[in-house]
Amino acid sequence: MRWLTLLSVFVFFALPARADDNCTLKNNYCVPFIGCTLDGQDFYVGRTFGRESGVLEARGLSGATCSGTWRRTALGIGRAEFSCSDGMSGRATYTYFDRSSGTAKGRGRTQGGDRLQFWAGHRIGAFILTDGGLDPDIAACVAQAMRAQG
Repeated sequence: MRWLTLLSVFVFFALPARADDNCTLKNNYCVPFIGCTLDGQDFYVGRTFGRESGVLEARGLSGATCSGTWRRTALGIGRAEFSCSDGMSGRATYTYFDRSSGTAKGRGRTQGGDRLQFWAGHRIGAFILTDGGLDPDIAACVAQAMRAQG
């Protein structure tokens, strides 16, 4: 069953994603992002705005809305803090940037201790395909989040 999930994830990523005309680098440096809990049971989809720092907005699988801020440190690491309408809050750190796809990758943790993995960029699907190595639960979560992001 897991190999069928992985196969459907890879087939999904091979299809062109629908573009969000409002989220472009020309629109206040808007960048889409996806975050998944490491157990693959919950995801967040949203956007960040700004080049060196800015705001972020997202919604979770449960429908909770989240907002926060992010900034790039002097070392080039991205740090974000967020809180959600359901009371959940957390922090994330982006430590990797893939130049070929323009995708940043990071990890985070909620106040409740759930660990998160995040990707930000306009070509997350292409990055996931080339980076590979995702746990099947995370791969399925990312595919579900990308469908919700539309």
